[in-house]
Amino acid sequence: MAIEIDDKTNGCTFQWKIENVSHCLLKINEEIRSPTFIVDAVDSTKWYLRLCPMGNNNYKHKILFYLDRAVDCDVPFIIEVNCRLTFVGKDGSILNEINSSSSRGLKGGQSWHFGESLEREKVFVSEREAFLPEDTLTVQCTLWGRKETPVNIQHLYARTVFKVNRRSSVWRMEKFSTLKSGIKYKFNDSLIDFDLVLNEGLDCEKKLGIKVNMFNEDIKYFSFKTCIIDTDGKKENCGTHEYFDGDLKRGGMLCTLLFIKKLTENKNHYLPNDVLTLEYEFIYSNLEVSHEYSICGMISPKSENEIVAKASVHSIQKKESQHTSDLGKDLKSIYNGGDFSDIEVRTSTKIFPSHKNILSSRSPVFRIMFSNDMKERNSGHVDIADLEDDIVYRMLLYMYTDSLEDLQLENAIKLYVAADKYEILSLRNRCSSFLRDSLCLNKACDILVLADLHHDDRLKIAVQDYILKYDKEVFGSKEWKHIMGTNPVLAADTMYRKYFSG
Repeated sequence: MAIEIDDKTNGCTFQWKIENVSHCLLKINEEIRSPTFIVDAVDSTKWYLRLCPMGNNNYKHKILFYLDRAVDCDVPFIIEVNCRLTFVGKDGSILNEINSSSSRGLKGGQSWHFGESLEREKVFVSEREAFLPEDTLTVQCTLWGRKETPVNIQHLYARTVFKVNRRSSVWRMEKFSTLKSGIKYKFNDSLIDFDLVLNEGLDCEKKLGIKVNMFNEDIKYFSFKTCIIDTDGKKENCGTHEYFDGDLKRGGMLCTLLFIKKLTENKNHYLPNDVLTLEYEFIYSNLEVSHEYSICGMISPKSENEIVAKASVHSIQKKESQHTSDLGKDLKSIYNGGDFSDIEVRTSTKIFPSHKNILSSRSPVFRIMFSNDMKERNSGHVDIADLEDDIVYRMLLYMYTDSLEDLQLENAIKLYVAADKYEILSLRNRCSSFLRDSLCLNKACDILVLADLHHDDRLKIAVQDYILKYDKEVFGSKEWKHIMGTNPVLAADTMYRKYFSG
């Protein structure tokens, strides 16, 4: 895919969003690299950014950025450029700016270290709300020729996502003063199974702890955050606990989340009507990373981590990447041709020849179908009557090639539902991310209901924030009136955020 611009550009701004950056779990001297981007205005040279979130041996506890010129045989000579790096807030405001006027000559394989590093504590702790809205760090790198003034600037956008699974819920414990130890609140999905347990210690004091019963060996990281919701509806953070795969393998009770004595001593504040209300959020990850770029609502993976911009006129042309991997092409060919298929996926009107190995490796739901004595294993086909042909085609294409083609808002919603049904988590996350980036007034209510139904809290909060931003337009719509009539709890929860968003 390429952006095409008629007028000649004389500069380039590359915006890089790093999602779930606080969960990247890199060590000192370890780095993450952005997708490569091509700057037309500087002899079509290739560049990329590098981030060391933990710093290096010389700059510990610093956030370090580097600009690298990629090795390019087409442009072997030194290129002299000006460069400006900025940290961008949620509203697009500039939070910090580095190297606003300096220039440097670089040849392929050389890098530019932005010497004015930021303190990690500033970004991740003291000014986290400004720098990391929704745990996303946004930086912009603007490049232009040494003798140029950047006026007609080419804009490119990329996103790197540290893939995590987020879940949150509320646990109301009624008649709390009479509860005995041993009360459990269970959670389980295909990757992890744990209990919240109300126990009584040797000192006869009640404690709330977490006990992991089972987890997928692919999980490398697990964190748990607990908040008490007090009489006024405000949340009091009880702390966040983090664990790595070694901690999980030891099993048993991981930690005590909070002591109950403090609550009973302030029961008028914490125990209205003898009810304890806890909100908890837990995050788990296999440390998988994906790279994407986003242009005007379109999201596409780049197999070579490369973003290309070429000549044009305020229009966007969708082009098949010239650099798609041979493996991806071969898998797509196998999918479209149905070569050596051993299972049929059937809708009410179409049959898709498929392969059990591919489907079961991408979806635990299909894996169960084919590994247990179920009808799909014996019949040689899987019936999916509740999904449209186009959605089944897109879902299967993603399972084979890890790619999304020409994704639009309407089919993204349907594809999200399919991904959730068959537990294709990476596809669900991609669709969720697309929906967050594509919110609009005429679909906001539909996406809100979708997020609530599928317990996608990140998407739900994003839609609620969008609705509250355009509250006059949304609250006066027939779609919102329908939500108030059919789902008053969701409507009330959304309006509650307008006044109690903390």
